[in-house]
Formats: sequence, structure tokens, C-alpha cells
Amino acid sequence: MNKQVFLIALILGLQLSLTASAQQSESTSPQAQREKITLRVPNFARGLVEKWVSEYRKAKPSVDFQFVSGKSQTPENSISLTTDGDAIQVARYAVLPVTTKGSQAEQLLGSHALNAKKLKNLFFVKDDFDEERKETKAEKQLHIFTGNSQQSASRLYAAHFHQELADYKGKKIQGDDSFLNTAISRDPLGVTLNSLSNIFDLESRQLRPSLALLPLDIDKQGRHVLSEGRLDDIIQLLEDEAYAEIPVGNVGLAYNHATPVLNDFVRWVLAKGVEYVHQYGLLSLSPKQLAAQQQRIAQKDLAQK
Repeated sequence: MNKQVFLIALILGLQLSLTASAQQSESTSPQAQREKITLRVPNFARGLVEKWVSEYRKAKPSVDFQFVSGKSQTPENSISLTTDGDAIQVARYAVLPVTTKGSQAEQLLGSHALNAKKLKNLFFVKDDFDEERKETKAEKQLHIFTGNSQQSASRLYAAHFHQELADYKGKKIQGDDSFLNTAISRDPLGVTLNSLSNIFDLESRQLRPSLALLPLDIDKQGRHVLSEGRLDDIIQLLEDEAYAEIPVGNVGLAYNHATPVLNDFVRWVLAKGVEYVHQYGLLSLSPKQLAAQQQRIAQKDLAQK
């Protein structure tokens, strides 16, 4: 009887030992290792990147993503969505001037179509070399609000007009560009500029009810599209035409090209993720631009070998 009890205990012990060994082997195998990607994304593109993550993980469920703010603690596994020119470009964004609907600012500017020169005069302080320039009545009365963050649309707007952030008139708002809409809503004379994703409701695809676009002195078709205020029509217009009055900049992904999981994700974005950019208020790259970015990745991969 004692021998039988001993034999059963021995068999159970061996089974438990084998099970524990198998579990340990499985947990330390490369297949079981979960890869992690840390993402730093400005709010104007947060929805787009969340969509990318959701779709990418359907094919690669072993990859975990974490959204962070500030500097990542794991830069080797970090991707930043940025407007810097040296990043791998994945989309474009456009910036338009706006005010609050029904405000004094809209009344002052509503019947004055603004060309590039007038826009520059409206938003930026007088150039020391432009002695002949005189401020209009509207310019003197309006209050300008611009963003001051690293990824603010105000940076693109200033660069487009060959200006610096310090050259803006008025008050600079810290934090996300969505705060600019709040700032002008509290000031009847407030005017600002913002990217399409902050100006339009991404669900209804219409201009946010509280906002009004400033009239621009562009061609008849362009004026009509802007006056209709439909996001998808404006995206199509700006993909087809370039206007001196409407800055368009690049959105890219900056990351360590020596990290395979990051390379795989960015390749997926260029192959499939770009299909979603319109949905989130961004412009697509042209086929030629897209091919150029894919070639850049290939060249960087060769440089790492």
C-alpha cells in the first residue's frame, strides 16, 4: 500500500515538474516575448494614430503600444509623430485662419477677402524695412491668438510667411492648439489659425458650429469650397491645388531605424495606415511622395546593415 502511494506521488511530481518546465520554456521563448512601442503624438493626430494601432494589432497582436507625453523613457522603442522635416512623412496638414461665428471679428473681416500679403500684415508685427505699411482699422482692433507648442500649427504658418514665432502679434497660448478655439470664444475680437482637425467636427465633417473661416482671396472654386465648409471637399481642394494663402505642411514619424518592430510598424503605416488620413482631417501624400518615403526607409535600412 505504501509503495502504491509512493508511486502515485512520484508520477504526480514528475508531471508537475514537466508542466512547470514547459511553461517556463514557453514564457522565455521569442514567440512569447511581447514587443512594445511607445508613442508620442500631438492631439491633432491622436485619433489617427489610435486607429493605426487598432488596425495594426489585428495582424500583430503581440505588439503592445503605450501613448506617453514628454520624453519617452525607452527611446529605442519610441515613435514620435512630428511636423519636423527629417521624419518619415506619412501625411500632410493644412492651416486656416478662423474666428468665432457672429463675433465682432467676423463682422470686421467678413467682407474683406484676405490675400497672402494681408494675412501676413494681420498676424505679424510690422517689418522694420516696411516703412510704408500702415495698419488698417481692422488690424488695429483685432486680437491675435497663436499657439506656442513645438507642434503648433502656428509654426507652419510663420514659416510659410518667412516669419518667426516671436513675430506674431497678440497673445501666445501654451498647450494644445485646441485651446486656441477656447481663447477666441472668450474674446469677441479674437482671431486665430488652426489645423483642419481642430477646426472641423470629424464626425459631421462640417465646420465646428462656433467657428467661422476668414474669407481668403483665392480663385472662385477655392472660395466656393471654403464657403461651403465641408471638410472632405476642402481636403480634396488642397490636395489638388496650392495656395499662397493656405500653408500645407508634412506630418511624419521619427524613430530609431535600427529597431525592427518600429520599422515594421512604419512600413505598415505607409502601406495601409495612410488610407485613414482623410478620416482624421489630414491630407494624403501624393503617390510620388509616398514612394519617396518608402525609398527613404529602404535606404536607411541598408545604412544600418
